[in-house]
Amino acid sequence: MGLQRTQPQEKSEFQLRPSEVIFTLIGLAVVVWNFVRFAEQPEFFSWWVLLLVPLGWLGADFVSGVVHWAGDTWGTEKTPVLGWRFVRPFRFHHAYPLDMLKTNFWTTNGDTVLAAMPMLLFPFFMPLDTTWGLALGVTVCIMGIGGMWTSQFHLWSHMKAPPRLVRWAQNCRLILTRPHHQKHHKVPFQANYCITNGWCNPILTAIGFFPAMEFVVSKLTGLKPRPETENDRIAAENEARENAAAAGAA
Repeated sequence: MGLQRTQPQEKSEFQLRPSEVIFTLIGLAVVVWNFVRFAEQPEFFSWWVLLLVPLGWLGADFVSGVVHWAGDTWGTEKTPVLGWRFVRPFRFHHAYPLDMLKTNFWTTNGDTVLAAMPMLLFPFFMPLDTTWGLALGVTVCIMGIGGMWTSQFHLWSHMKAPPRLVRWAQNCRLILTRPHHQKHHKVPFQANYCITNGWCNPILTAIGFFPAMEFVVSKLTGLKPRPETENDRIAAENEARENAAAAGAA
């Protein structure tokens, strides 16, 4: 059987946890602290620093794709430690793609902010008074900022009528768009893994990056990609088709 709900249909499967509020607030504080430290360096106001923004945004998209691919591909919801907290949300989202529209801001972003924390903390270990340290620190911080809001961008890509400013950002391809992401929600859910802005997807698809990664990981570890039983896989695909049809009619 496919993934089963534990909450009533009218509620989100993923309810608010206090930790999600804490993670988000800490992440915001770390971002502010980073930029205070950057601003203490005269070179931070040089023209070339602006070039680091798209570079970091591209890096955030790549990281989002690797994380998304890992959650979609390896293990099951019963995998020890990571199964329920990491694997299940990705698999559940395929079966019930609109469930995330019922979540609140903190639930949407809390765990993603936590996952982005290593990138947000990275600049604190860089010598910002050097050109290379500042450049690397700013780039990775921008990656962290993109990473921490990836789930929010993902949620907006499932909305038929997102807020006006969000639509503008989507139209400028600064964040993930609905048509681009809908390609991922077609069976067998193995395309367009990158969900910060989708910039990396065309090149990664063209070079067969993720199939190659699956081959390498399988060879090195003996693990089987998407190891659910055939019945579970078929049931999940059927659920996804039904929900995708409902989403299109909404």
